[in-house]
Amino acid sequence: MKKIFAPLIIFISFCTLMVVQMVIHGQKLTADSSVKTTEKYSTYEIQYNSFDQKLDNGESIKLKELKEPIVVLNFWASWCTPCLSEFKSLNQLISKYGSKVKVIGVNSDYEEPLKKVRKTKVEYNLKFSSVVDSTGELADNFSIKRIPASIVYHKGKVIHFSNKEFNFMSDDFLALIDSKVEKSNN
Repeated sequence: MKKIFAPLIIFISFCTLMVVQMVIHGQKLTADSSVKTTEKYSTYEIQYNSFDQKLDNGESIKLKELKEPIVVLNFWASWCTPCLSEFKSLNQLISKYGSKVKVIGVNSDYEEPLKKVRKTKVEYNLKFSSVVDSTGELADNFSIKRIPASIVYHKGKVIHFSNKEFNFMSDDFLALIDSKVEKSNN
């Protein structure tokens, strides 16, 4: 019995120490993550207000002057399969909400970007225009490190961010958009 008692005490002490460490550090990581998200959203909102670009159709666009309450910035490239997969649900989102939602693509192709944007627009019957970001300057300004990435704004404030393939017709996302569109109507 005495031979088992000492290792058992050591084992229990070790497990207790591990649990305490996970609790302490787990809370810190959660708080750090929250601060980073707030900082990231703040950057997105600053960039929203200074966004002044030319679209692939030649039209100039300033996000802060848009009338639509919901604005989706979708970072994509023609070689990015998950980016292309999102287009179906983005088109459906535009069809569902009409003038309540404005989608703007930010294309990251480096070679012949305008040609690739126009080809993709036809091939996927895109209902939105895109800005060409062949230098990566816009992606850098928004701190976008990988695509697809989408930033969704309501009246200039970030309400959603996705940095992976996203279904814009998911029930949770549509509920979010409905709640914001309803607030805009009041």
